[in-house]
Amino acid sequence: MLSWLAPLQDSLFNLFAQQSDQGMAYTIDKIARMPISKILIFATALTFIRLALHNYIIKTPIHLRTGGYNAARILNDISDALIYAAIVVFLIVRPFGIQTFHIPSPSMVNTLKVGDYIVANKFVYRAGDPKAGDIVVFKPPPRGVDPRNPSSDFIKRCLGTPGQVVEMKSFQLYRDGKAVTEPYKTISDNDQGYLVPEPDETEKQNAIDNQPDFKLVEWTFEDGHQETIPVLSDKNGEFFATYQEIAFNNADVQAKLRELPAAPVPKGYYLMIGDNRNGSNDGRYWGLVPRENIIGRAEFIWLPLSRMSSVRKSAEVKN
Repeated sequence: MLSWLAPLQDSLFNLFAQQSDQGMAYTIDKIARMPISKILIFATALTFIRLALHNYIIKTPIHLRTGGYNAARILNDISDALIYAAIVVFLIVRPFGIQTFHIPSPSMVNTLKVGDYIVANKFVYRAGDPKAGDIVVFKPPPRGVDPRNPSSDFIKRCLGTPGQVVEMKSFQLYRDGKAVTEPYKTISDNDQGYLVPEPDETEKQNAIDNQPDFKLVEWTFEDGHQETIPVLSDKNGEFFATYQEIAFNNADVQAKLRELPAAPVPKGYYLMIGDNRNGSNDGRYWGLVPRENIIGRAEFIWLPLSRMSSVRKSAEVKN
């Protein structure tokens, strides 16, 4: 095996070695996420194969064009098709059109469940901007990056667009001062973060009581720069936030936070929050997502087949 084919060989070996454990959906997802560098190696290898076969095909005398010749023509046609498919799918469709994504966590149940595979529309945000209610695939801001998997993409619901004032009070979402009906919102087990199928009234109330209120405020840091940050408050009205740079054990700071009005989402940023409101690590804790981090809009679930359906209907936010 040529040394320059080694990365492709290792990638494909590892991919199919795991297929029996993860299933065909896992394999398709891994292929869909294969880096461009490996796709180019794959296409280059096929090009050399095709050139070698083409040379054999055109130089084979007519009277010798039997079984081996026919097999070479078939392999040549397959190589040709795969080269064009790789170019179209990985250099045009995936960067600019659509891409598949796997749901690894319960932060969007019951809209999206762990193990679902979705198709995201990338083109739609090249022609326009996310709207409130869209289910969005994006790269998290630095504060939201998981050091164990820094390249992972997130998927949440967009609840705030530039200029909108978004608040949560007693588990109720308010946008620009108006209550928003959220038919997709769910309640999960507070310890595990997974959906409670039919929580009783006590469980519902406990979930509401344990959820902090939320707002965005404009804050000036010690180095002088200003930033719109998330601020949470518990049921006793005590304010706190997750940004370690701010000392929230300071009574003066807490007093200032109480006095600060809710700030709008700034230009070029979006607020992303999970449907599983008490089982989601989202913008309430790590802040806003810049426009350039947004990848695409979730359109439909394609696997498992039993859950194949559009998610656009669930993306409707009713004011």
